[in-house]
Amino acid sequence: MLSFRTFTRTVALLAFAFVPSLIFAQDEPNRVIWQAGDMTVTVIQDLSGEMPASIFSGPASEEERLQYFTDGKTETGINAFLLQAGGKIALFDAGAGLSMQHPGKTAQTLAALGVKPEDVDFVLLTHMHMDHIGGLLREGKRAFPRAKVLVAKPELEAWLALAENAPADAHQSITRSAPLAKAVAEAYGADMETFAFGDAILPGVEALDAPGHTPGHTIFRLTAGGRNLLIIGDLVHAMSLQFALPDECAVFDMDQPGAILARKRVFELAEREGMEIAGVHFPFANAAGALKKDGNGWKFERTP
Repeated sequence: MLSFRTFTRTVALLAFAFVPSLIFAQDEPNRVIWQAGDMTVTVIQDLSGEMPASIFSGPASEEERLQYFTDGKTETGINAFLLQAGGKIALFDAGAGLSMQHPGKTAQTLAALGVKPEDVDFVLLTHMHMDHIGGLLREGKRAFPRAKVLVAKPELEAWLALAENAPADAHQSITRSAPLAKAVAEAYGADMETFAFGDAILPGVEALDAPGHTPGHTIFRLTAGGRNLLIIGDLVHAMSLQFALPDECAVFDMDQPGAILARKRVFELAEREGMEIAGVHFPFANAAGALKKDGNGWKFERTP
C-alpha cells in the first residue's frame, strides 16, 4: 500500500500525466457499443489524449516497456458511458468537466444525443478521481438536478478523509482534486448514495469489487439477453501495454499489488465467461471488445 504522502503526490500527477492530444476528435464523438435486451450502451468520448511511458512501472524493463509505446506515448482517452434501459437513463462516470486543462465534452455530447441534464436518473461512479467526477458539477452546483449519484462506500469515505487531511504543502491539483469529491458529496446531499460490492445497483447492473487503483474502485457488470458487459473503470490506463503486460501499473494506482490482482481477476472472468469489456481510458475507437489469453497476458479484440 502506498503511504499517504506518496498517494497525495500520485494524485498530484493525475492532471498532468494525462497528456491531451493536440488534435481532438471532431463534433461530439459517441457510438453505441452494446445492445442486449432493453439495454443500450453508448460510449461518449469526454477527452482524447495520450499517456507517457514514464508514468508506468513494474517487473518489465524500461526497454521492454517502451516497445508498447510510440515515441514514448500511447493513445488513451477519457470515456463516459450512457445506459438507456427500462425507461431510465444512467451514466457510468461523468467525465472531467472543468477539472482538467481541457474541458470535458460529456455534457455537450449528451445534448447532441437529445439527453438533457434533468433527464439523467443515475450516475454510477467507478471511482472518484477528478476525471470521473468533474462533470458532476457545473458552476459549483449539480450538473444533473434529478440524478442519484451512486458510489462504493469505501471510495467515498477515502476521498472525504483526504479532503479533510491533505497536507498544507500539497500541489494545487491535490487541493482541487480532493475537495472536488467533497464538493460533489455536498452538492448532491441525500442523492449521493453508497453501495456495497455485490449489490444489484439497477436492474441488470451489479457492482463488483476491483480495489487497488483506489480503495473502492468498482467495475459494473451489465446483464441482459444472455449477454454481459463489464465497465472496468481504470483497470487499464494504457491498453497497448497492460493487456500484454498486466503486472505494469500507472502511478495513479494507490495499491499497485491490489490493482494487479484486480486486473488479472477481471481479465480472467471476462475471458472465461465470454464477457465484453469497456474501459474509461480505452481509445474511443477501441472502447469495447473481448479478451483472449495470449501467453502471460491477454489480447484485446475490438467488437463492432
